[in-house]
Amino acid sequence: MDFMYLSKSREAFTLIEFIFVIIIIALLAGIAIPKFAATRMDAKLSTKAQNIMTAANEIASYAVAKGYTEANLSKMSSSIANMVRRGEAVDTGAYRAKIKVEDINDCILIKIDNHGSNTETLVIDYGSSTNHYCDRLRSLVDSEAFPMALHGILVSY
Repeated sequence: MDFMYLSKSREAFTLIEFIFVIIIIALLAGIAIPKFAATRMDAKLSTKAQNIMTAANEIASYAVAKGYTEANLSKMSSSIANMVRRGEAVDTGAYRAKIKVEDINDCILIKIDNHGSNTETLVIDYGSSTNHYCDRLRSLVDSEAFPMALHGILVSY
């Protein structure tokens, strides 16, 4: 009878095997979760950069179509209005909007200089503070077209 009992195959893991499996899963999760979080933040920053460029185009189109600009940029741009609604931006009401990233409240500034004159210009400027994500957003925004004339001889109607 003892021979039958010894030759019977195992049906379960031992405690040591179970601990090794848990350790391997924990190591894989420790590698995968930070990579996933970084990819997610890159996607958010890319979306925000696209919204900033869309906002600039909307403001320029509004200025050309109406012949004037508004002190609240969110009145001229649905992109800025949506970012304000989501808490990603602040429209100061003084011809400028501050774009937020993480804990930086003025990562990028969208503003209109010389407002009310024939030389109004749309400017995308960098704020005074910085962090890694703010630097990344600034690198994604195409600032070569700025400052952009909104009125005057450089604008064709």
